Amino acid sequence: MSYVAPIMALVTALLCLLLDPWHEFKRNNYFNNLWHVTWSLLLMLSGGALAFFMVLTEFVLVSVTSAANVQIEGVVKEAVTILVAIFYFHDEFTWLRGFGLFTILVGVSLFNWYKFANILVVSFNLFCERYQKLQAGHPNEDGMLGSPDANASAKYVILEEIDDLDEGT
Repeated sequence: MSYVAPIMALVTALLCLLLDPWHEFKRNNYFNNLWHVTWSLLLMLSGGALAFFMVLTEFVLVSVTSAANVQIEGVVKEAVTILVAIFYFHDEFTWLRGFGLFTILVGVSLFNWYKFANILVVSFNLFCERYQKLQAGHPNEDGMLGSPDANASAKYVILEEIDDLDEGT
């Protein structure tokens, strides 16, 4: 992010200098008095801060999860955008938007079902492996034997005896 953000800012500034209609700058109402200048700068800074934190959140999300999760969440975000446009801004609900929403719901559901099924399979395999080690009497992660009654007394310590040892008696 420390490499990408300055490059993004530089490219955006260059495109702004080259493509924005600077001859209309004096005629607009966004910079005609001190209040409008202050308000416009605050709006630009808040938009920039929001964009920065969105990129930072995406970076952290990709580093913690996977790129596939970020893609799925981006698709869900697009579905929410379509629903907000329909219900809040009263956009027309066409068959194409309906088919898109249906496709999004089916795709996200299948992805989540696949992920959940994978977690169940891995958990079940781990359980079976540990159960087999327990039955065979192999040591587990703690170094204890797997049989239930092999070192049962070693797992329990009487706290009063530890206090006596700490005091030197």
